[in-house]
Amino acid sequence: MKKLLQILNLGMLPVLLSLLLGCATPKVFSAQGTVTAIERGKDGYTALLTDQKGQRFNAVVSRVNLAESGGYQELNIGDQVTVYGDTTRLGDVLSVKVSQLKK
Repeated sequence: MKKLLQILNLGMLPVLLSLLLGCATPKVFSAQGTVTAIERGKDGYTALLTDQKGQRFNAVVSRVNLAESGGYQELNIGDQVTVYGDTTRLGDVLSVKVSQLKK
């Protein structure tokens, strides 16, 4: 029984290490695109961006989310921007909760 526990522990070690290391260094999503549409909201707006490959995604730009960095900016259709932040996906639609914005 003791040997079985040792084997199981050794077998689980690589799995545990990969989980810990994978979770320890989250990567912030970044993408460049051209603003093709804007939908205004109460606290900011959602900009529809299209990248060079034709992929489309939403950039959710909020005064609250950008207050700490002081980086809130109004975008216009045709602006080329780089957005950074966390992502969510609902079906085929990728949305970026923008934490940094560069024109």
